[in-house]
Amino acid sequence: MSQKLTIPQAISKAKEAIKRGNTTIAVNLYKAILQHQPSHLVARKELHKLQKGLSQNQSTETETSNPSQDQITALINLYNSSQMRETEQACRQLLQSYPESLVVINTLGAALCGQNKLQEAVESYNKAIQLSPDFAEAHFNRGAALQELDQLKAAIKSYEKAIQLKPDFADAYSNRGVILEQLGQLDDAIKDYDETIQLKPDYAEAYSNRGNALKDLGRLDEALKSYDKAIELRPDFAEAYSNHGVALQLLGRLDEALKDYDKAIQLKPDVATAYNSRGSALHIHGQLDTAVQDYDRAIQLKPDYAEAYSNRGNALKDLGRLNEALVSCDQAIQLKPDFAEAYSNRGNTLKGLGQLDNALESYDKAIQSKPDYAEAYYNRGNVFKALGLLEEAMKEYDKAIQLSPDYPEAFNNRGVTLKELGQLGESIQNYDRAIHLKPDYAIVHFNRHSLLLNSDDLMPAIECMQKAIDLDPLNMNHKFILGMLWDYSGDTQKAMPHFDTVESGESLYRARLDAWRYIKSVNKKVPTIIGSNIDAFKLGIEAAVVDGLVLEFGVRFGASIRQISALVDQDVHGFDSFQGLPEAWHSEAKGSYSTKGVIPSVPENVILHDGWFEETLPGFVELHPEPVRFMNIDCDIYSSTKTVLESFAKQIISGTVIVFDEYIGNEHWREDEFKAFQEAVLKYGWKYEYLCFSFVTKQVVVLIH
Repeated sequence: MSQKLTIPQAISKAKEAIKRGNTTIAVNLYKAILQHQPSHLVARKELHKLQKGLSQNQSTETETSNPSQDQITALINLYNSSQMRETEQACRQLLQSYPESLVVINTLGAALCGQNKLQEAVESYNKAIQLSPDFAEAHFNRGAALQELDQLKAAIKSYEKAIQLKPDFADAYSNRGVILEQLGQLDDAIKDYDETIQLKPDYAEAYSNRGNALKDLGRLDEALKSYDKAIELRPDFAEAYSNHGVALQLLGRLDEALKDYDKAIQLKPDVATAYNSRGSALHIHGQLDTAVQDYDRAIQLKPDYAEAYSNRGNALKDLGRLNEALVSCDQAIQLKPDFAEAYSNRGNTLKGLGQLDNALESYDKAIQSKPDYAEAYYNRGNVFKALGLLEEAMKEYDKAIQLSPDYPEAFNNRGVTLKELGQLGESIQNYDRAIHLKPDYAIVHFNRHSLLLNSDDLMPAIECMQKAIDLDPLNMNHKFILGMLWDYSGDTQKAMPHFDTVESGESLYRARLDAWRYIKSVNKKVPTIIGSNIDAFKLGIEAAVVDGLVLEFGVRFGASIRQISALVDQDVHGFDSFQGLPEAWHSEAKGSYSTKGVIPSVPENVILHDGWFEETLPGFVELHPEPVRFMNIDCDIYSSTKTVLESFAKQIISGTVIVFDEYIGNEHWREDEFKAFQEAVLKYGWKYEYLCFSFVTKQVVVLIH
């Protein structure tokens, strides 16, 4: 027995060799143990089992075809000391004297694999098979090398031949299962793992792999049981703990998942997958900086870990470090050019950078790599929605739902889009479906409340908002809205705790509370509360009984002017430069909301006037001196709103209805459209009342008296 290995170490090495399919190496290790300690029971038992199997494959091999036992033992010890280059040299030297020694040829193949000389290893195993076509172990080892070369179909054929020659070859079933799982043939993979376990009931890796396949099938409870069995068989099985954590995370049991990841890392501090998975759970928990640290550690341990780079990019995006996020996504794609998830994350980052066209290109590449990738279609829908292309967005959400019928986020955004299209009944159906799929989805309860707003009965909306707060108790906007609804309904006692919280919060929500107190006090009766653009337009046009012009200022993608044009039986004039804001608007840069000069398609009764207001309005007023019936002002900024009101001051008469789109709800609401209107009221002596308001859309509808 070589002094390089103790008997326990040799037994451990033999077991590892068996798992890799290197039965010959294991045989020689057990023989070496027995030379040193002839009465060792474990070595005798395992050697007998192995020799019984080998007899089926190597019965024709004679003693004279092999080196001496001492030479073989020395060779195996050299291999097990991880000296792969030296092992290769020793094998080649022995093969000069023993060119048909299956032991040496097989060991040469293993040494070549250990140096990543995989094609040469395949050639070595081919030679062994040529010498002994019934040598199951050589077929198995050839399969393992081909598997590493990503030649999966050829690897499967090798494993199938090994199984044909040796029907109880558990490792061959196991490895074939891994490939089938990789190819997405999950049910077949599970059958192979089941066969492996039947042949070898204490095979912990097979239970873990079986759990992975069940997890990918969505059978998470069964997957957990499989991982539990793997851990029971091998309490130090770090990868099984990590996989168990992933299944728990998919079930939403994040705290338990984090404990599993911690255990995996404690058992094996160099498990890159555990750091990556823990980073993902921390990301969901909102611990983004710590998540990035875990992704960094995973990459440090495994520099070619494309998934960790992609996840790191996603976390950096959510931290607002968009340029760093883009670099991380690009690194993932460089490592794995067909990585659909990385392309999708890259698209999300580009969307955050405002590069919407480039984002669409990334999503397209994601879909090209993975045609059934529902999330990429969903993300495409979000970009189209941001571009105001609502019908296109609907098509993408529909495709996402077709591919993944249980996709609550897609149903939610589909509901939001339908609301913007004015299809409120269908919108609430989509919110209901999203809640059915994900009852703890707070934002959907918030979105749903906006369609239940009814000044005569606010309880359905209040119940929705209470549910949203129960699910997201730190959301300040939810607290403001619920407090406002209670106050509107006359229950100031229930409103006050929410308002007290808002008073101590961020300036944005204090500004909203200020706006509510203004709206509440300015009319004799509090105006009607609404929750959608279409409600504002319907109410306003119904109240606009004078004959005259119907106008919109700030058309952008044309969503609102299309709704207005469908409600009136006359021409609608829309004004926009299509170049975005003419000046900075608080935190919004000059040029924000630009369509890059692209003019939207609109109905036949819509006439668009392209250009800055200062250029287009004077000529229009000269040609159209008639009164204003209805005007939708979506200018956002003070200066543009002032220009509009001053240009049409003589035509704004008793009975004119004005909808302001960004009147309340913003942090600086008193400095924008509100300020321009109040100055015009003083200057021109207008009397007015608010017909309705919305803190969801930030609109008010004003009737001039």
